[in-house]
Amino acid sequence: MTDTSTTFKQAAFASETEKVVIALLTFSSDELVTPIYVASDAYELLPEANVKGVLSNEIEYVYLPFDIYLPRDDKTGTVSAKLRIENIDRQIIGTLRSITKPVSIKIQIVLSDDVDRIEVEYDNFKLSNVTYNAMYIEGDITLDYWGLEPFPSGRFTPSGFPGIF
Repeated sequence: MTDTSTTFKQAAFASETEKVVIALLTFSSDELVTPIYVASDAYELLPEANVKGVLSNEIEYVYLPFDIYLPRDDKTGTVSAKLRIENIDRQIIGTLRSITKPVSIKIQIVLSDDVDRIEVEYDNFKLSNVTYNAMYIEGDITLDYWGLEPFPSGRFTPSGFPGIF
């Protein structure tokens, strides 16, 4: 992850700003031929796709309205956020139905005045528990959390390791 710029910090903490904070999502899986790129803002008309979105580092991120609900800070140990995407195209459901392996998500944050500079990046999220209806597609975004795993994870017992007893 790169250090955030002063411009980003000023925009993030300002009560009003002309700069737009844009979230870029990259969905990837072994079963997808190419990753799916989604933007939270209809910033510009994309040259190849000919739809609204964001062109960042020569990758076209198509505008698709979505919300990310951050996890609660509690002692359950679950590190799970919610992703809710508006179901505006039937192809989204078709793609979801065809994928059986885990989907990885990378979240990148950029500013509208410099969409090629990645201000914040979160990688290695997994999408699970996907549900959908006519209006929305929802799923859990999780990370592997090892904080509540017992340590040590195994024990040397006579039944498991008879050679050392």
